[in-house]
Amino acid sequence: MKWVQHIVETLSQDDPARDLSALPPLVRLGRISLLMSERQKNVLKPFGLTPSEYSILGSLRRAGGARLLKPGDLYNVVGCSPGGLTKMIDRLEQRGLVRRAADAADGRCAPLRLTAKGTALEKAALEAYVESADELMDALPKSELARIDAALEVLLDCFEPEEDAPRIARRASGRSR
Repeated sequence: MKWVQHIVETLSQDDPARDLSALPPLVRLGRISLLMSERQKNVLKPFGLTPSEYSILGSLRRAGGARLLKPGDLYNVVGCSPGGLTKMIDRLEQRGLVRRAADAADGRCAPLRLTAKGTALEKAALEAYVESADELMDALPKSELARIDAALEVLLDCFEPEEDAPRIARRASGRSR
């Protein structure tokens, strides 16, 4: 990715004294985010799912068969507006993948359950996603994957809420630039 270094060099010409060492990992992460989004869409397309719809199905599966989730439990997972989430749930329900609890007076708040059809589709989509991930990362040794994952965890902590602030501070204090 010589283009990242080119960006930094070009910006350094404007202000040579400015430390731009934080930019390359963030620029690369932004590029990975775009590429990852496309990859997810391509893997899920044969199943007729968007990444957000898959996230709903996966969240319901991980919650367990007997446990119901309310739409409010899914906002942070999907990252959309309440109205957008309601529309996604409506589409999944119309396809027979999820079911709202029958006794709820307000469908927007009705607890959700994965149907047998939704469970089967989620399982097949997950298998395709894992296979795609294995193909993508196959050339990297397990030790390198572990190192990358640890570095990404540190970076993710920088973006997430302050509940992890003490851990971030400890890690940052041990780092030198």
